[in-house]
Amino acid sequence: MKKHFYILCFLFYGTLSAQSVSGTVYDSKTKEPLLGASVYFEGTTIGGITDEAGNFTLYTEISSTSQLVVSYLGYTDVVLAPSGEKPITVFLIPKEESLDEVVVTAKPLFTRKELLAAFRTQFLGRTKAGMSCEILNEDALKLHYNASKKQLIVSANEILRVKNPYLGYEIRFRLYECKISYFSKSIKSYDVRQSYYAGTSFFIDQKKEVRKYRKRREDVYEGSSLHFMRTIATEKWDEEDFVIYKKGLPVYPKTHFIVSDTLGIKKVQLTDPIAVLYNKEKRSDVRSKYTHYTIDGFGNFNPPDALIFSGLMGQQRLGDALPLDYGL
Repeated sequence: MKKHFYILCFLFYGTLSAQSVSGTVYDSKTKEPLLGASVYFEGTTIGGITDEAGNFTLYTEISSTSQLVVSYLGYTDVVLAPSGEKPITVFLIPKEESLDEVVVTAKPLFTRKELLAAFRTQFLGRTKAGMSCEILNEDALKLHYNASKKQLIVSANEILRVKNPYLGYEIRFRLYECKISYFSKSIKSYDVRQSYYAGTSFFIDQKKEVRKYRKRREDVYEGSSLHFMRTIATEKWDEEDFVIYKKGLPVYPKTHFIVSDTLGIKKVQLTDPIAVLYNKEKRSDVRSKYTHYTIDGFGNFNPPDALIFSGLMGQQRLGDALPLDYGL
């Protein structure tokens, strides 16, 4: 039987205590302040833009491992771990303009239209939320199928703008790496061996107070990996509908998730691969690649490749992603 393990990764992690973060953004060549640079905590709705003097101030009450991302059109992104103890000075480097390299090869196995469809499925997902999503700037995507490795490789030369009308968000996603591996020379969903992408994201809430979006977000959150990580970190198993199984038998969660606290960041040890059932119907399987990993106040785990999911949690993609500060 083929097992489809999926890893959703977000890069760059540090530690941030509850505090304000401020600073100034400059052009590295002219040393002039940059007006309108985007500054945000990775994976959240917490962000803003710089003023005429290049200044910004953000605040979070959550102990977090989310990094600060500084982005400006025509410049290389800067990703850093803010300390909060003093203002940050950021110098953005202008990107050098270059023409795309043209490579002449034999007739490709798949058309761009076919590769785009395969990428959308793995990147956005096949749920109601995922199917509703639209990448507004697909022309920025570069897609290459490596026949010898049976792998679809995707990159982007600008931040992807993803509209999610089902959940009421627009997501700005900086795609650093995407590799979709197949069992054979195919791009069919059923033939996927592993799907991996990495990058940084910022969520813009489009319809914060509309009731239907609140209900849809709750439905997506319940039983998700974010919900599960928060439950592990808080150890409030009696208040949630998660049941943990090992070799088909229910087990006591605290004997398989050993949690300790370090300055608001939880250190977790998962002793064995386990199955997870939420509300008697949402099934997932979880295994750990490392002896330990951490979970921050948002429910974000680190290192980003520490856990491998299958089932519901493995099937969720960007279309089902919620900002890390959701519900907090």
